[in-house]
Amino acid sequence: MKMKKILAIIGFLAITIISTTEACDYCILSQGISPLETVKGAGIRINERYTNMESVMLLGAVPYKKTSMNGELMVNPDGTVDLDPMTGNQSGLGDIAVLGRYTFLKSHTIDTTTSVAGIAGVKFATGSTNGKTSDGMEYLDSHIQLGTGSTDILLGVSLNHSIQRFSVSANLLDVIPGKGKFGDTNHKFGNTLNYDLTAKYRVYPDVFAPLGPQIFLALGVNGEVRGKEKVDVIDPDTGDKTYNTDPNSGGHTVYLSPAIQVVFAPHWVFELSYQHAVYHNLNGTQLGEKYKTTGGVTYLF
Repeated sequence: MKMKKILAIIGFLAITIISTTEACDYCILSQGISPLETVKGAGIRINERYTNMESVMLLGAVPYKKTSMNGELMVNPDGTVDLDPMTGNQSGLGDIAVLGRYTFLKSHTIDTTTSVAGIAGVKFATGSTNGKTSDGMEYLDSHIQLGTGSTDILLGVSLNHSIQRFSVSANLLDVIPGKGKFGDTNHKFGNTLNYDLTAKYRVYPDVFAPLGPQIFLALGVNGEVRGKEKVDVIDPDTGDKTYNTDPNSGGHTVYLSPAIQVVFAPHWVFELSYQHAVYHNLNGTQLGEKYKTTGGVTYLF
């Protein structure tokens, strides 16, 4: 009788605990009778195979940038184009960004994991905007400066689906810029939408080892859709300065992006990507990017 009462109490507590959890977080939660657990051949076992992962993540991005220019394209009022031979370069910390990521949908099966997350953050005006040309006579173009001089709002959404050694992710990030400047010139970048669709494959190890090193190869398509910029314009006749929209700014660029990622669990992630421009649709008269190379180091707390 005493044993039956004890089993009944334990069973009631187990059912109570299970009923207060969320099914999607504990979908692999199991219970059962195991004669190997007790001397008398009776007992109750509860196994939690997957723990509830935190759905909120705080991300910080501290970029180190190196930029250079070898001439600048100048569009004259009559529409003709000249090349200004100015040169210059900059290196140092760029604009620091802080983002929060909230996973509002997560689905697990035995072989797959699917998650959808929202992203919101702020990019601060921490990068220098006072870089000058090699002769020290003029300020470098706003795109060559280490920072934008503005505080921007970041909003986005991220989708990830993984199955065994293969995963695919899609991301959208909208940058809502504030008003900034470079040197003594007022300047505001256009609203920017960044997007990417990336497939990633774990080449090492064959069998997932959560505490061992992992190597991934990735291939993606990503792009930038930029609105037109606003900048101070000096009237050549009167010398007056006005804040106007630059018709030779903004547009759409698409990149093909192979990459490699190395993970040293549980804290370090190293990444290197090459982005080759395959499509340009730029407003007015502009020089389009040919390629970009990006490296990153992430520390997971």
